[in-house]
Formats: sequence, C-alpha cells, structure tokens
Amino acid sequence: MEKLEAVQKVLRFSTAIREWCTMEFSIYFDDFDEQNVDDYNSGGYGEIADEILERGLDENIIEEDDLD
Repeated sequence: MEKLEAVQKVLRFSTAIREWCTMEFSIYFDDFDEQNVDDYNSGGYGEIADEILERGLDENIIEEDDLD
C-alpha cells in the first residue's frame, strides 16, 4: 500500500496514535495528502508520517510487507 494509505489506516484504527498526532502537532486525519507525507522540508509531514507508520507497525495495525 502507498504511504498515504498506510498512514490513514493507522490513524483510522489507533485512537492512541491519532490522539498523539492531534495533541502533539495539531494535525488531523484529513491534513495528510499524497504530497505532504513525502515532504521532509519545513511544513511537510514526512517525519510525522514516518513516526505514525513506525507506531502502526509496533501496534500491529500494519505490517512491514504492507508498505511499498
């Protein structure tokens, strides 16, 4: 699955990760799009998206094989 799809899946199925993202960064599910999940420059969400994926892997919401 693409990175955006994986981020959305994790946020959809993990209340803890969704709340962390909201409380820590004030970023919500709908704020992620195909461009900003790969943007590591200022204003991009690349690093946050990577952390969401790592946490999703830790919680077994997604598997390493799921990611493209």
